[in-house]
Amino acid sequence: MPTQHTLNQLGFAFMILSFSQSVVASSDCDHATDLLFHAYYLYSQGRAVSQQKLLFNKSLRLCSEMPEVHSTLASILEKQGKDAKAVYHYGQAVRYDKKFSMAWYGLGEIYYKQKRFPLSLEAHLRACQTDKDSKARAMELLESKRYAFTEEGDIIDHEDLLVLYDGPRRRGLNKMLTDCELGDVKVQPVHTFFNLIFPIGEATLPPEAERQLEEIADALLKTNSLVKIHGYADNKPYLYRSQAMSDKLNLGLSQDRATTVATALAQWGVSMDRMEAIGHGVKLLGEGNHKGLPLHYITVCRGNPTCKALNLMALGGRLGW
Repeated sequence: MPTQHTLNQLGFAFMILSFSQSVVASSDCDHATDLLFHAYYLYSQGRAVSQQKLLFNKSLRLCSEMPEVHSTLASILEKQGKDAKAVYHYGQAVRYDKKFSMAWYGLGEIYYKQKRFPLSLEAHLRACQTDKDSKARAMELLESKRYAFTEEGDIIDHEDLLVLYDGPRRRGLNKMLTDCELGDVKVQPVHTFFNLIFPIGEATLPPEAERQLEEIADALLKTNSLVKIHGYADNKPYLYRSQAMSDKLNLGLSQDRATTVATALAQWGVSMDRMEAIGHGVKLLGEGNHKGLPLHYITVCRGNPTCKALNLMALGGRLGW
């Protein structure tokens, strides 16, 4: 993706402030504007970044509600690898100006780098009507569906999951898709977890699954949806067992695995009254599964017994024999 945004933040800030009347509300903000111009001058002269940062910080102390300063400071912090601080200042920029596409782009790129793909998609969609690079990144995320699954070894946190699981937030996301003219695609409350893998022939998740389960539970606790957990298994036959007996054993294993997930989520505070664990054995194996792993789904429905609105969670774990 292009990086011109971060390279030109100071120049854009200069041009924005040249025509802005909002910063003259007080003498402090006037002084803060002067400091920003001075920082731009230092930038144009190739002076030390540390000097520019000092001016930005002083500017913010004088007038904290200047989105241009927050965004420009964030871009410098991002280049220095201080992503957490950069996210804070980009966030402050869009707090004071919700249409500040430069800051939304910066947020989206940091989230993308951190593999926080749902948040990255959301940030870029907020800028895509006015920023061609944000629109291109959003299109890439939609085409690859990186927001819809988590790879083995990664963790997706509850904030990212809520982009998908929270109904009003997801509807807002889909409205932005329409406004950005990105076709008929809709983001579904669906996420596949390739990072949760059962040991061979077992229904017990390894200890390292706990962190991901906690994040899933945290997200579910912020919704009031019904949760259905669907367990599946692959169709490999058990050693010295007929296919019919293997299918029966796989059905029991898939039920046990679904129950394991429900029990784990209950331990993190999700009410068992909201969850139903269902084992399917080898039926429908591989639907939506591009890696050939057996799937275990969690389906979340908002008061809908027919469960049309799906929230998909896939847990890998091959069977032994």
